[in-house]
Amino acid sequence: MDLKKLNVFLTVADLGNFTKAGEILGYTQSGITQMMKALEQEAGIPLFIKSHHGVTLTDEGLSLIPSIRSLLSANESLNQEISFLKGAKRGMIKIASFTSCTIHWLPRIIYSFQKEYPGITFDIDEGNEQEIADWLQSHKADVGFTSFQKHQPYEFISVYEDPMLAVMPTGHPFAKHSEIPIEWLEDIPFIVSEYTHINEVHQLLKNHRVKPDIKYTMSNDFSILSMVEHGLGISILPELIIKDRNYKFEARPLAPHASRTLGIAAASYDELSPAAKIFTKYARDCLLS
Repeated sequence: MDLKKLNVFLTVADLGNFTKAGEILGYTQSGITQMMKALEQEAGIPLFIKSHHGVTLTDEGLSLIPSIRSLLSANESLNQEISFLKGAKRGMIKIASFTSCTIHWLPRIIYSFQKEYPGITFDIDEGNEQEIADWLQSHKADVGFTSFQKHQPYEFISVYEDPMLAVMPTGHPFAKHSEIPIEWLEDIPFIVSEYTHINEVHQLLKNHRVKPDIKYTMSNDFSILSMVEHGLGISILPELIIKDRNYKFEARPLAPHASRTLGIAAASYDELSPAAKIFTKYARDCLLS
């Protein structure tokens, strides 16, 4: 099949809209429509369900995504191999990252990296622990900046131990103490990120059998900080998230001490593209130096 059509297919699948996909890829809406009709004819199965709100994939279309991502990833790796053999060192690296890693790590790593490898570009998506694990497994991402999770289908290089802190509004009674016993959070108004079974905060509370009074569930850690600042509750956040933030809050270590292990993940380091292999080593050395 035409790899160009497959790339368009993935973009449409991600956006759920032919017009938006065309705007990103530089095609007209009719051009996208024609390519996707041709792809359905080649496949011999329906791939899209159209509605007034856009398009969604059929079950058959969804089942093809992992293989298509794998094929396009292999093609990118082959093109990079050829480029590197010619001495050009060109290619695209797809990164999945925590927002905190994107803010505090990636700009300085990529800035210095591109001084040596200006022909290598980046596509960066931000997500939570489970999303990053899924993206690595499905080849939507080559490299992930995430936390270590047992039993996840990726290889992991540890680079940083990130303390978990109790975060509270300025002037909160708990702020008088140098550390916060985690059992104090029992029945306390609490703000937490969306649940995933591998989320560190949810795991921590479960392991210590502490049940705060969860008032708000948020999808963004910086939104949690804003809610805390406005006195709507307490939260637990990693230190890297609150670093250099100008919010009006107090942060204290937990007792017993808790932390998350941050690092660089990949489905298989041996199978990374040449550009991704170089970048992974460069990022590891930069973060450990």
